[in-house]
Amino acid sequence: MDRTDAWHTREPELPDALAVIVPSDEHFEAESYQPPDDAIEAVKSAHWMGHANRLSQEHHAWPVIAQVEQACRKPAGWPVGWRGVSVAEVRNIKQTADRVTAAQIVRQRRSALAMDGTTSISVDQLYNTLTRVIPDITPMPWDAQPWPTCVHLVIFVHRVDDLLPGLYVLVRSPEDEPALRRAMKADFRWLKPTGCPNDLPFYLLGEADVRQTAVMVNCNQSIAGDSAFSLGMLARFEPILREHGAFLYRNLFWETGMIGQVLYLEAEAMGVRSTGIGCFFDDPVHDVFGLGTNAFQSLYHFTIGGAVEDPRLSSEPAYRP
Repeated sequence: MDRTDAWHTREPELPDALAVIVPSDEHFEAESYQPPDDAIEAVKSAHWMGHANRLSQEHHAWPVIAQVEQACRKPAGWPVGWRGVSVAEVRNIKQTADRVTAAQIVRQRRSALAMDGTTSISVDQLYNTLTRVIPDITPMPWDAQPWPTCVHLVIFVHRVDDLLPGLYVLVRSPEDEPALRRAMKADFRWLKPTGCPNDLPFYLLGEADVRQTAVMVNCNQSIAGDSAFSLGMLARFEPILREHGAFLYRNLFWETGMIGQVLYLEAEAMGVRSTGIGCFFDDPVHDVFGLGTNAFQSLYHFTIGGAVEDPRLSSEPAYRP
């Protein structure tokens, strides 16, 4: 669907993805499913509903944005069912005493504007949170991702009870672990912390106070060092784009977005708060971990901890109960 003739001629609306929801049964094979041609044509000719809000009366042209959008368009005929997710049994995750509903968590979810620099979380809370982003442990929502797992987490641990502060890595796809080990600093330790679940690929790289390092690589934002932990989302990059095409660039960002949304909800369930960090210095991030090539690329950052409420802001119910 091309919206270059949209309501703001200098700011066209360009849809990124088409999501198809179909009923399934024992004969349904998601890997080979193809939407009917008439359904695709109907979407192309459909009426665009609503209008996008214009954020400013001023406009600054960034021609490179249109160039990247054009370069990242998915080629016609690329198989829809390209899939690399292993659907496994959901592990029995430890639950807190105070159970909350999914609806409550979704409705209360907010981005933290600042962290208090004192709140910690337990190591079990950290492990439970990390299991939620491992497709082989917790299939949902990763079984809706029709491409192999490409994004891993490099973690700056600050305030996690019974866990040493320092640099850690969570390997979300075991196929990438050898390449990550080769790409990172040779003196990293790659040790499983004491008590870490055997099936959780979480490793200590080096013990240190990394609060100021986290702040520095995140555009000097204190929110990255005042949290319980912050992280960078490190994607398998140049080799996979070369092999499969530039269009996968946007898929990598979709994957980081899915990770971020899961972490938002997990933070709320723990009784703390989180936020994505869009401003960071990717070259210094790469230097911290010893990455000297584009085999892996830092694409997005995130932080979780005790939030400081801003009294200038007010909250209203987002939805009717």
